Amino acid sequence: MSRRAPKTTIELAARALCRLHGLPEETRYQGGKMWQSHLGGAMEILRTALPAEDFRRLVLDQPWPGPSPKDR
Repeated sequence: MSRRAPKTTIELAARALCRLHGLPEETRYQGGKMWQSHLGGAMEILRTALPAEDFRRLVLDQPWPGPSPKDR
């Protein structure tokens, strides 16, 4: 049995937003899981809440929906 990779901070935040809105995290939505549709909001919250360097370190190698955070 293979072990799952630990969830990233961004995934945990996106899943929390999904639950906050009363949506099932694992339901398929627009070609992905419902929680994935909340990645943009989760990243925006983390970008606002964290110092810039911490945010860059956090999102390194993470998908960014829409414009890259470095383009902001």
